[in-house]
Amino acid sequence: MCRVGSWVGASRWPNRAAHPSQWGRPIGGRVLEVDSPMAWANTPDFPVSQPDGALVMNHVMALRKAGKLDGVLPVMWDYGDGHRAIRWERASSLRPYSEDIHLWNAAKLMKLDELAHPRRKKPRSIAEFLPEALQHLAPAEEAAA
Repeated sequence: MCRVGSWVGASRWPNRAAHPSQWGRPIGGRVLEVDSPMAWANTPDFPVSQPDGALVMNHVMALRKAGKLDGVLPVMWDYGDGHRAIRWERASSLRPYSEDIHLWNAAKLMKLDELAHPRRKKPRSIAEFLPEALQHLAPAEEAAA
């Protein structure tokens, strides 16, 4: 699902606690190679801005052998205005960026609906705001209800 170079999202939406009209677009990131020196720069293992590629490769091989890199990927998150940061993320928490956009739109519509109908006793499910082809994005507990 998360190939190197693909754009991903992780439900990170700026101003999510504000009114939905103030929500920023989801933050997206590009998946990097696990053995990319850029992914290891300025970390406790390599506290320099440009670590040696051979040393990084040896370090990655040792971590893989120990099973410490299972299920994690380096992602370069783009926060806009040229600000980028590399974070290691669980692969299970990532989704394609296009799906993150659809989920963001559905969550925004759901929140606007809640604000427009404050007396509704049971809030509508987010699945009601997603296109039929993307119903699988709705959390399982909502889909069962």
